[in-house]
Amino acid sequence: MLRLLTKTRAVRSLLPAGSIRFYAQKGPSGGGIKSNDDDPTISNEPIKFFGSQAATWRARDTRSGGSEESLWYQPYVISASLAVFLFYFCILREESDIDLRLEGNLYDHVSGLEQVQLTVNYTYNKEHGLDTKEQEKRLTELGVDIKELNAKLAAQ
Repeated sequence: MLRLLTKTRAVRSLLPAGSIRFYAQKGPSGGGIKSNDDDPTISNEPIKFFGSQAATWRARDTRSGGSEESLWYQPYVISASLAVFLFYFCILREESDIDLRLEGNLYDHVSGLEQVQLTVNYTYNKEHGLDTKEQEKRLTELGVDIKELNAKLAAQ
């Protein structure tokens, strides 16, 4: 931002005092306010909005690119394609070994996950005064000493 301001100040110091506003009103293509190129006078009149192309421009044209050309059957084609896709993958396709692996329990695939999850649940329930009997029972089945776990939680 500082670089932009510095460049702008440098450009303004090189140009005559009124030429910047005149350039902004006239525009680079020569359109806009009609005046002689030899006489760069500054007009204090407001720039006309109504009756210009800016008054008829819609914001929707800017967002969508001005294209309202969608085919009348486009939603039907998309719906039919989605229906065929779901019919194939939900009904027609045979199960593979990956499907069988996904049916299993996540704790069977990731070692140590159940213990960590039970410890987090136990900690939460203990902090909020909720029942911890189920977590304690399963943790003892997994071989975790509840007294050591309570000592670790007290140390934190």
